[in-house]
Amino acid sequence: MKMIILIFGVFIYTSISNAQAAATITINDTRSVNDAPNFSSYSIRADFKERSIIGLPGSGFYSTSLTFSPWGSTENSGDKNHQLNFNNDGIFYRNAYPLDSQWGGWGQLLMTDANGNTRIGSMIVKKNPGTNDSHIYFGDLVAVSGQPSSKICFGGYGIQNAGFVWIPNSSLDKGKLLLSFGGSDGVIGNEAKVTFQSNGHVGIGTTNPKNELDVKGTIHSQEVKVDMKDWSDFVFKKEYNLPTLEEVEKHIAEKGHLENIPNEEEVLRNGINLGEMNAKLLQKIEELTLYMIEMKKENVEMKNRLIKLESK
Repeated sequence: MKMIILIFGVFIYTSISNAQAAATITINDTRSVNDAPNFSSYSIRADFKERSIIGLPGSGFYSTSLTFSPWGSTENSGDKNHQLNFNNDGIFYRNAYPLDSQWGGWGQLLMTDANGNTRIGSMIVKKNPGTNDSHIYFGDLVAVSGQPSSKICFGGYGIQNAGFVWIPNSSLDKGKLLLSFGGSDGVIGNEAKVTFQSNGHVGIGTTNPKNELDVKGTIHSQEVKVDMKDWSDFVFKKEYNLPTLEEVEKHIAEKGHLENIPNEEEVLRNGINLGEMNAKLLQKIEELTLYMIEMKKENVEMKNRLIKLESK
């Protein structure tokens, strides 16, 4: 590509330098002809073309092609012919060997508009007006809700086509950015490893996180800190109504679990809140501690009575 731009620059410079001999370059009106790669030899040629005839991306009905044919049209030893095209959507490039049956596909060259925005296909590097800041913009503004819109893929051994996929949604809190590894460059067809949802929810091993962080799997950490609104030391306050052991026994017999502790069905259905469950378990431990203290007092009292009886 650098070679094409260099040749183009030399061509313009030469044309200007020799302006007294030839002030212009003639443009051929071949608008309805889709030329084969060997249509010219040893020349730089300009042609007026209908954009659709040559399968050109961009916009506008007409365009102008500039063809560089550095070698003869009957063999490939001089390497490829090169072609630039100018239309309302920018500058495009393609190439082919003279003996190829058709030209290669068109590719758009980098273009910067009056606002300093640079476009690469559907990707735009946008410049913030009045600043030196820019951001990269991917995707189509009319992308279908719930369907993949933009993708960033990474190649390489072992993680071929790993990447991110953005899936917009008409509901602002349900758009998703998925991270997956391996497989085809479609990415979305692979199992998503991490999901970033537009409402701030993050999922690891799940594409539908219901909370700020949902993990389908094991969490290994050196430390977990849980903020609490209250704690279970109210059990030790004088006004606390400590249930009797008879009441505890009756509740277990009727309900099959300790009071204020979720039963098996609830846990299997909803899971547990670690902070809340730790507080409930501590409450039971503190209640058990009070029972033991009371039993200790009763044992001491009974022991003292036995000593008195034995001493008589």
